[in-house]
Amino acid sequence: MNGSIFVTGPPCSGKSTTGKLLALKLNLPFRDLDTIIAASASMSIPDIFSHFKEEGFRRLESEALTSLLSTPESVVVALGGGCLLENSNLIAVRKKGILITLAASDDELLKRRIAQKRNRPLAEDDTAFIELLENRREHYNSLPNRIDTSDITPAETVLRIISILGS
Repeated sequence: MNGSIFVTGPPCSGKSTTGKLLALKLNLPFRDLDTIIAASASMSIPDIFSHFKEEGFRRLESEALTSLLSTPESVVVALGGGCLLENSNLIAVRKKGILITLAASDDELLKRRIAQKRNRPLAEDDTAFIELLENRREHYNSLPNRIDTSDITPAETVLRIISILGS
């Protein structure tokens, strides 16, 4: 396997869970971009949004991604759901490795959001969450190597990713 593997998709599509399992399976380090951002800012993602708004968060996100991409090691990276809305991030990721896009039905994503009970600054309630999905649908649909995770486990998702990597 040459290069890194980047897992993207809408919130609650399984990026972090799948990324961790994939990294274990491939014996590669796992990196979660949101975790890196929170650590570098010494505050939670909701606090970053509260203090610096989305624009400040996106700047930190691009900086963290650039730093991550500058290392020579191959890694599995869970990207934030909006990371690749910035075209320069998308171009950089595609140069450095392979992009895997997770997807799920809106109903399934909503179910997972409710089950996770996490504070999502851009999707504080069901209405805002559905609106976010609708606003980004075209973006997510334009990304390569799509896997619908609606009816499969994270382990099955990993097997599909490995199949894509092998082809």
